[in-house]
Parts: sequence; C-alpha cells; structure tokens
Amino acid sequence: MRRPKKLSLCSVSRRLGPLSFAPAMLLLAVMALGSGGQLLRPLGWPVSAPAPATMLRFAGPAHGLYLVISAQHLHEIQAVAPRLAARLLARRTTIVLNPGSSALTPPRGAVGTAFFTSYAEFIGRLQRHTIPAGVRAVAYDPELWRATPFPERFDPQRYMALFAAAAHRHGYAAILMPGRDLLAAAGSCRQQPGEDLDAAFLRCGLAGEGARLSQIFEIQTAPVELSTAELRSFAAACAKQARAANPAVILIATLSTRPGTRWARGWQLARAAAEVRPFVQGYQLNMTRGSTRAAVAFLRTIPALRG
Repeated sequence: MRRPKKLSLCSVSRRLGPLSFAPAMLLLAVMALGSGGQLLRPLGWPVSAPAPATMLRFAGPAHGLYLVISAQHLHEIQAVAPRLAARLLARRTTIVLNPGSSALTPPRGAVGTAFFTSYAEFIGRLQRHTIPAGVRAVAYDPELWRATPFPERFDPQRYMALFAAAAHRHGYAAILMPGRDLLAAAGSCRQQPGEDLDAAFLRCGLAGEGARLSQIFEIQTAPVELSTAELRSFAAACAKQARAANPAVILIATLSTRPGTRWARGWQLARAAAEVRPFVQGYQLNMTRGSTRAAVAFLRTIPALRG
C-alpha cells in the first residue's frame, strides 16, 4: 500500500498556483500573530510572562511618605491595629511585598510587588508565568546569604543590571535593595582590609549603580539605625551618590525592630526615621511578630497614619 505524499509549502503553491500562494502565506502569518507568535518561536524558546499593560511610574509622594512592607508583616499589624492596616493598604505610596503570600486582603491602593533574593528565581518565575497578575513592580534583594546564589553574590552589579533589564522588558517597575554585606565577598570590587562595609559600599558605587538601574533604590540603613552619627553619614553619602546617577530615583531607608542582636522600640525607630528623612522619600519596615507593637507605635508617628 502506497503512503500518501506529504505536502510542503512548495508543492501546495504549485497546486494552487501563484495567485493563491500569497493569500496562503498571509493566512499563516495571521495565524502566527494571533497565537502570540508561538508558531514563529523555536522549540523550547521561553514564552514571555503576562505583564502589566503599562509600566508603573513612581512619582513624588502625593499621599505621604513611601512605605515598603511585606504582606506578612501587614497581616500581623492588621491583627493588632486593623484601622492602621486599612489605611496602609489604601495608600498609593505603600509598597506591599509578596501580596499573595498571606491571608491579607489584596491591596486596594497599595502597589503589589513581587520580592526576590535571586535573579535566577525571578527568571524562572517569569518563564513559568507564576508572578501574580496584580503585581506592578518587582524587588531584588541580593545579600550575603544562601538565598542569593553565589554568582549573584560574587558580581552584584552585573546581576542588578540583568534583573532591572528583565523587569523593564516585561513591564515591571524595578526596586533594587543590595545588602552592604555583599562587599565582604564580591569579586569585582570588595571590602579592603581596615575598611568598614559602609565605606566599601560607597567606594564600589553600588548606590549609584543601583539607582541608575531602578525606579526605587533602597539604602540598607537598618544595621546602623541605633548609631545616630553613622546612620546619618551613611544615608547622606548614599543619597548623594544615588541622585548623581539618577536624579529621579526614589530613595528608601530600611528600619528594623531588631537591628542585629538588639531590639528597637517605637521611639527609637521614629528617631532613626527623623535622622534619614532629609535624604530619603520613605522607609522599609522590617519586623518580627513579637515586635508588632513597636512597629505599630512607630507607624503612628507618621502624620498621614495617625488616628
């Protein structure tokens, strides 16, 4: 039994004639575009993840200071101070990290932001289409810990650039949060003998490079927040370097209810916030469940959140 011959585009064109071949090719092109270009992709080529319709543009704080906080921490605040949590969620200058990671009601005015400690994880999530649809921004926090792969710790500037480029290519605003401790192990530029991490961070230009690449750059001031002189000096120097590289960048200072091995009370957080306020447009608040009341006491010192 003879097998039927397989038809190729050339054989089809010979049968249909030259006048029919062009419409056939046009039909194939329309089919390819209608399928999102899938017919034009080689096998195994990663498919672009769903992206926001337009990239979020951060502007000056029209509704008070920026506040960066995780959804889990907001959930803990909600259990103690529900009205305060509701006000935070209603603000367009509240940035909620990992909004789908807790039982918290999705942000109504706040900016849903996916949080990553690894560029490799970010790319994997993009390819698997697992970034929630309501996310408008993505944050990258490389530090000297296992959560950040060794190559990213070794060359943080390269991976910040890769992360920001991938974020912008997929329509997300980029928030960069490199840790000071990266300079203890980085390859291209690292801490020198007798040099502290603050000085190494500034000499290696991470504040400038991070600000150049991002819409929001975070200065990790929490480790020195209880040392007023060091805190103010580091924040001022980082801000100067960052704004020289990108005058439009929004700068955030980190604060923590437990900086290192010590605990910080609400009034201490408020004092640290006042010290860095001339140099930044907002804060990221890190806390533990056991220090929720200290966090609430601090947040209530912010005029827009009182009541």
